[in-house]
Amino acid sequence: MHGMTRRGFGIVGLLVTIVTSFGALADDAVLTFSGKVPGGAVTLTRDEIAKLPQRELTEQPTSFPQPLKFKGPSLTDVLKLAGATGGDITLSAADDYKVDITADDMTKFAPILAIEKDGVRMAPDDFGPFFVMWPFKEKPEIDIEAYQAKAIWSVVKIEVK
Repeated sequence: MHGMTRRGFGIVGLLVTIVTSFGALADDAVLTFSGKVPGGAVTLTRDEIAKLPQRELTEQPTSFPQPLKFKGPSLTDVLKLAGATGGDITLSAADDYKVDITADDMTKFAPILAIEKDGVRMAPDDFGPFFVMWPFKEKPEIDIEAYQAKAIWSVVKIEVK
């Protein structure tokens, strides 16, 4: 009986490992929207966001030792997908860091919501799953501290105002 119990726990442990491994293959990254969106709350998956037209920016944010290639849709396209009816936004990161971005800045400078860094989808422990990147090289007038601070990573929430 004691051997059967140990064997039973072993089989259960193996099954749990197999099931959780398959679950890990799914991309469960989500971005939540609040404020001026349908019903006051919308959630988009990374896969939904990845279906939007993508743009690449090779940039070197202030805290990075070398340039990296960021890929993702324009932030304005993501807001349209979410059904946003407001203009200005506040983005929140997983660590509660927040930045405000005006509708005017989004129109004028076209930041992207990067979902990949150097060709790989970003994990939460590697600046992901979402990273707002600005075209600093294309528009040198924004390669200043005020805009570098708006290159927010680990974005988990966007409040539409």
